[in-house]
Amino acid sequence: MSGDAHERPWNADHRDSVTVERSTVVDVAYARLEVGGRPGVRVGTLIESIDSDHVQLHGARRQIADAWAQAIGDVLGPRLPQSLTVAHPTTWGHRRAGIVIDAARTVVARAGASTTVRATPRAVLVAATHLEPSARVCVVAETHDCRLDVHRLTRDEDGWQVARTDVLDDPADSAVLGELVDDTVEAILVDGDNRDRLAAAIGLFEDATPTGRVAAAERALIHRFGGEMLPSSPPPRPPDTTAARRPSRRTLVVGAVAVAVVIAAAVAGTVAFGGADDDTSPATAAPTSVRADVGRVSMVVPVEWRRASDAVDDTGAIPFTTFAARTDDRRIIVVQNAVRIDSTPTTVATSLRNRLQQSGGDTVSEFSAVTRYADRDVISYRETPGSGAAIRWYVMVSSALQVSVGCQPGTRGESIDDACAAAVGSVTIAPLR
Repeated sequence: MSGDAHERPWNADHRDSVTVERSTVVDVAYARLEVGGRPGVRVGTLIESIDSDHVQLHGARRQIADAWAQAIGDVLGPRLPQSLTVAHPTTWGHRRAGIVIDAARTVVARAGASTTVRATPRAVLVAATHLEPSARVCVVAETHDCRLDVHRLTRDEDGWQVARTDVLDDPADSAVLGELVDDTVEAILVDGDNRDRLAAAIGLFEDATPTGRVAAAERALIHRFGGEMLPSSPPPRPPDTTAARRPSRRTLVVGAVAVAVVIAAAVAGTVAFGGADDDTSPATAAPTSVRADVGRVSMVVPVEWRRASDAVDDTGAIPFTTFAARTDDRRIIVVQNAVRIDSTPTTVATSLRNRLQQSGGDTVSEFSAVTRYADRDVISYRETPGSGAAIRWYVMVSSALQVSVGCQPGTRGESIDDACAAAVGSVTIAPLR
């Protein structure tokens, strides 16, 4: 879609370089309804009235099913995707979930579309999008006002299943948590819409349980990769520019891996180089960075970071790409948007400022129409996502293309500064064909 502002989500995941189509996620959580990561709507009243036949909205009495259908239709818009996955609160049973599923199907029927609709508990979606294929037991905790839902999940050949749910008062008793989370639990993922409450719950799990992997769930991962995978052909691989001068032996050590999405069969881990034949001098050491071609953009990124990309669009651009560290949750995010041929950094800055102001909220700050960074002039701002570290965005414009590079450090303080400066400073934009 053309325009001077972002048209894609500002956060993303890390996965191996493969292009896939996925079912669009209809996420019902924390008094909000969000579809595919797009701006959502508040549905607190609908959630509170889920056990009633009717709901009072804006002074009018509505059937609960019709109200849900209108909310889903409003967020989806006129163009329906090929498939929808309804992510419902994990504590809901079949009847409650069925109301939202039927509402989604009503939207599809009214549009005369062939969209398929499926449903899954949110805890299952969190586990599936955040943990590597080898994981078998995890805990997903959902933080609410005065309540902490603790879900124990197990995985078999059919995927993740909720084995047990405990609803605790918040703050929870550390002794109770210690009893619920034993040493068979491989990871604890904590979700919520309040940053302070989320941080407190993470600290409580770290202190009260033996599990070494405790992390905040990232809503962007749920929205972007939470749906059922649909058939799609991978794009042609770019030329391999990293083949020369690698160490002769590389061992993947699967151990204390940071919580990460692994869409393909590879397992993220710590990369260790060693062996008697690996005594390399500086002249023969493997490169630490590589120039990557991303649609119409070329830039320098860390050589070992995993790439995830959308398909190339009609203009030769790739709308959304991430480069993710293998051992922590640092990311470089690249968003490409087509703009008018006469667009300049000044016009894009004005449009982007207006767009961000209209979106409301306090997630974006420190906007600057002109910033000097990495020896070039860029538009910059800071985004504070619902979870994860703050993202610094640097925007460049040339040849009818707006390129936004987002740099997200690790949640445990891992720096992104060097990789970010190298990426932003090296961006080149190919002419529009």
